[in-house]
Amino acid sequence: MAQSLTSRMSRLAISTRNIFTSSSLSISKPNPSPILSSCSLRTPLMHTNILRSLSTIPKLQTRTIDITNNSPDFGATSTLPPLLHSQRDAENFAAFVHANKHHKVKPFILKRRRHHLKSYIGNEKNIRHSPWRMNLVCQFAHGLTVPEALKQLMFCQKVKAPLVAKVIRRTANLADIRDGFQPSQLEVSECFTTHGTHLKRLKIMGRGRSGKKLRRFSHIRLVLREIDFPTKILEATSINQKRKWLERLAIAREDYEKARVEKEELEELERLAAEVAEKQRKEKEAESAK
Repeated sequence: MAQSLTSRMSRLAISTRNIFTSSSLSISKPNPSPILSSCSLRTPLMHTNILRSLSTIPKLQTRTIDITNNSPDFGATSTLPPLLHSQRDAENFAAFVHANKHHKVKPFILKRRRHHLKSYIGNEKNIRHSPWRMNLVCQFAHGLTVPEALKQLMFCQKVKAPLVAKVIRRTANLADIRDGFQPSQLEVSECFTTHGTHLKRLKIMGRGRSGKKLRRFSHIRLVLREIDFPTKILEATSINQKRKWLERLAIAREDYEKARVEKEELEELERLAAEVAEKQRKEKEAESAK
């Protein structure tokens, strides 16, 4: 995929006319006017006629990356466009974006997309640990995908790193139960620590003095959000970053398809079990009636 994507990007950097034939990402060019090639601006009358003719030529449409449609998304079971029906479409989209990287998407569009993404909130209350120390672990996991965050926390040499990983797994399980999202489709959008209810204790000091100390408690707030893969590809600044997000998209799609097949098989088994139980109940009722 690396060679094909790089070669496709080099070709599209020269000409991006035929990248998308059925997508909303298109570049429209006006038809060349024969007036400019056959006439010259020498007399005032000819000048006026040419200006009148030019007024009828359709205006040039600027090249924009359209990600504001309301159609369903097939990126990796996300809810926003553009349509990425297959990994080939995703690679074409990445190549198109790289070839037109000088055209930026407006920030309010990205903000609107993030607002419509599904998110899942998890928390952990009254942890007997300093909020400052706990926040170091939370910031370590912030901004990563769920598999990457769990992998990094596994090797993090902090006392409460397993607890943060536990909260992430629990929230990812909640997303799977509600909407069928797999861990590879989620990212850690928010992860921080706040102060809990501290316990005041006596602090013994020298020369007969005493003071107070706090047994600090903290709360964890975690927000997992579905990954908007088209936006990630847009915001990637290099080819390698785009390639990484394409690989993550392929993994997310594969995980989602496996989970969907397992869910359908489980539903089929439950339906068969219900039919068998219903059949046995009817047989018992028939025997008791005799």
